[in-house]
Amino acid sequence: MEALGILLLLIGLFLMTKRRFWAFAFWLAALASFFSMVASVIHFQILGAIGFFVLMSICEVIAETFTE
Repeated sequence: MEALGILLLLIGLFLMTKRRFWAFAFWLAALASFFSMVASVIHFQILGAIGFFVLMSICEVIAETFTE
């Protein structure tokens, strides 16, 4: 069981050094923020929707810098 944990840790460390991993992570964060923004709009929580829009925009810009 400990060997599996060590193996997963090493795989995680390897992935953290790859640009594609971070581009995917920030793209996924932008997608989650988009869906949260849509839910906030549906429930008439406009300030929350604006905050999620700003967060989504920041995540998209960061993801774009990793893909260049």
